[in-house]
Amino acid sequence: MAIYHLSMQIISRSKGQSAVAAAAYRSGEKLHDERTDEQKFYARHVQPETMILTPSNAPEWMKDRNRLWNEVEKVEKRKDSQLARELNIALPIELNHDQQKELIQSFVQNEFVQKGMVADIAIHRDDSNNPHAHIMLTMRNLSEDGFGKKNRDWNADFANAKENNRGYVKNSEGCLSIREQWANYANKALEQAQSNERITHLSHEKRGLETLPMVHLGHVAHDMEKKGKKTDRGQINRDRQDYNKAVIDLQAYRRQKEEHLKKMKEKEKQFSFSTDIEKTYIQKAASLVGQKVITLEDITARHEELRKMNDRHDPIERHFHVQQQQFLNVSNYYDRVSDLKREIQQNEEKVEELKKSLNPFKLKENNMMKRRHLDKISDLESNKESYESSIQKHKESLRFSTKEEFYERYQEFSQKKENRLNQIKYEKKQIQVETRVLLQAEEAIKQAKIREISSYYPDLKTAGKYLTYSSALKLEQYHDTAQQNQFKLSNIKQSLDANQKKLDEFKKHQKMVRVEKEHISTMSKEVEKLSSVEKSLDELDRSPGEKAKRLVSKKARQDYEELQSEAKYGRGNLKELGYKGLQDLQQQQSRMNTIEKTVIPWLEKEIKTHESNINALNNVFNAIQQTIRSEEITQQRQQLGRMSSTTINRAKNKGPDLSR
Repeated sequence: MAIYHLSMQIISRSKGQSAVAAAAYRSGEKLHDERTDEQKFYARHVQPETMILTPSNAPEWMKDRNRLWNEVEKVEKRKDSQLARELNIALPIELNHDQQKELIQSFVQNEFVQKGMVADIAIHRDDSNNPHAHIMLTMRNLSEDGFGKKNRDWNADFANAKENNRGYVKNSEGCLSIREQWANYANKALEQAQSNERITHLSHEKRGLETLPMVHLGHVAHDMEKKGKKTDRGQINRDRQDYNKAVIDLQAYRRQKEEHLKKMKEKEKQFSFSTDIEKTYIQKAASLVGQKVITLEDITARHEELRKMNDRHDPIERHFHVQQQQFLNVSNYYDRVSDLKREIQQNEEKVEELKKSLNPFKLKENNMMKRRHLDKISDLESNKESYESSIQKHKESLRFSTKEEFYERYQEFSQKKENRLNQIKYEKKQIQVETRVLLQAEEAIKQAKIREISSYYPDLKTAGKYLTYSSALKLEQYHDTAQQNQFKLSNIKQSLDANQKKLDEFKKHQKMVRVEKEHISTMSKEVEKLSSVEKSLDELDRSPGEKAKRLVSKKARQDYEELQSEAKYGRGNLKELGYKGLQDLQQQQSRMNTIEKTVIPWLEKEIKTHESNINALNNVFNAIQQTIRSEEITQQRQQLGRMSSTTINRAKNKGPDLSR
């Protein structure tokens, strides 16, 4: 589960800290502290993943961790100097290593490095359940030579940056912004990774949660707790876990009570719009599922349970049928072996008779007959062995060793199969009965809902019985948000037209802003282009060599004239665009930036809201119209049916003309 943790601190000499030592501890690298002439190294089981991010104007040597923090130590002269700021941030475990790295890089680059800070990042993964990043930030402006003055503007972002145990920072709007920004970055990364987890910088109190948040242990207390040694912070968390369990149990009871009351109200509403037979169907279904009140969600859930029960029957029946076939096959094999043995015995007896014959005149004939019988015996023996081999293959699966044992097993199986299949047959019948009751209750609940919704709309006073359930749900959604006087079809149409008119206006404003933005962008590009051309012309005019070159070189003159022509065209183009000078353009750009941050989001929100309203109103309008048309079509059919019936009755009553 993704957790929110972001704490900040100042690394300061007054606390006995060293920037080099801090960087060595966090990075897991061996660094040399030039101020104290000491080697700083802290071995780790899992080497951290490290990186240094620098602003575009930073010298290349600042990417060397050892030199970076030694230079910080050199530039800070006071014994109570603040050396660096540090953030400790928990990374979402739902993201893989690459996604975690990309997330922390993006956050640090945009929120700190672009403001001019150098960031030394170390991602620790010693505990797979607690991946986190340490970010050390420099405190001074940068120049080509190194560090300049301390930037006091950054202090607002980190003032009072100590995290309290309720999960937010006191007296620090800037710090709260950093905490909020981290939540936004992390949630965006979780969304891109298609994870449903989200984090928030808000305290439990501000979120309206009754449970207490856990306190951050820190690495010292965490290691002690891991070794079985209890700590004060660990005890706070254990006490809070006990408290939270009691709160969660109480909340669960409240939810159950609220759900029960909601269902009782739903039942009262159902029954007030149900017929007597429909009430019977609903109560019967409720008793089947063991509830006092039943909803469509309960019926759907029970349908799914019955489907699963029914699905479990099929493999059992298939298993019995497969095993039944195996027993039948083995039984046939035994019968065939018995028949073959009998045939073999008959042939052997005939051979013996032929051997006993002493008639010398039939000696040749007897030898031929004896040979035929012996060949047949051989074939029969071969067939018998094949069947016995087939029987052998089934002995393990059917669990028998002798013929007598096989028939005992066969009898036991037949009895078991009959009992189980009869039970399945009974269960399937019960499922069919229960399914029929549930379908009746489902239809009864839907009809009650249709009558309830129809009662809210005057246009459906007579046409309500032709309203479909899906249309009724659309009307109910509109009824929950609409005003009482809007339920007439004419009022809905007026509201639809008003929303469409507003939507057109907002889209028109959005288009105007887009056009103005493109206009300012075009003007800005033209100014940059003209500035570049004029700069080139100025350089050519100030260079004596270029002037002399134009006197003797035709190409140089042509290039110069082309630049002059391009500059003239650019000035004319800017005049047509309404360019009044760089200051005016900057004011327009500033105004457009403000519009993009405030007006455009507001317009997009209003457009989305009105499109949603129009969609809902269209659904309602179409649902009512469709219902009214269904009523009219039914009435026309009934009228035609009555007319046809009247015509037929008249023809019958008139009878044939017999006067002729």
